[in-house]
Amino acid sequence: MGRMSRKERGHRSLTPAPSQPALAWIRGRLRARAGQSLVETALVIPVLALLTFGLLDFGRAYYFQVAVTNAAREGSRTGILNVYTGPQSLSCSSSNSYATCPIQSDPAIVNAVTAELANTSITPSSVTICPPHDSTLLNTWYPGTGWTSTTRCPNTDDRVSLWLDGTANYYINVNVRYSFQLYTPLLQNLLGNPVPMSVSVQMRTNY
Repeated sequence: MGRMSRKERGHRSLTPAPSQPALAWIRGRLRARAGQSLVETALVIPVLALLTFGLLDFGRAYYFQVAVTNAAREGSRTGILNVYTGPQSLSCSSSNSYATCPIQSDPAIVNAVTAELANTSITPSSVTICPPHDSTLLNTWYPGTGWTSTTRCPNTDDRVSLWLDGTANYYINVNVRYSFQLYTPLLQNLLGNPVPMSVSVQMRTNY
């Protein structure tokens, strides 16, 4: 390296070193920006968490709704079928346990609903069938407690009486209720937990 010229030494001497107050001001500004970023992060994280878990709960609710709708549809489809085609003459009587009756039994409809939900980890809280099978009017099934009569049906008709009266091609409505568990604490506080949900599907009989 050669020796610096007088001109070069003169230029170097003209570059002032930062003063102590300036350095302190720069450090203060950097600390202020770091503090501001920390506050912004603390404000944004709860919002991001709410959006993430909210989307998770929304996706789960949609999945539950589709699964239960399919189960109710399967139950309704089972209920409209003519289940006896011979060889004896058609008759609906409790004396032979409705063995020659074309009307599908309510337990068979519930079995179709629960079979459709078998691999979904969804347990219905109740299944209501309108009109019910016979004049006992046991139209609602609860897991663990069995059948009972409720006021969920619009009238007191039953399917056996309708068949005996010659009424054909009426609608069977299958309603499935279930409780949806939320994961998001804020949504739990806003909507309650679990959230009661319900799906109804009706189809016209083919007998």
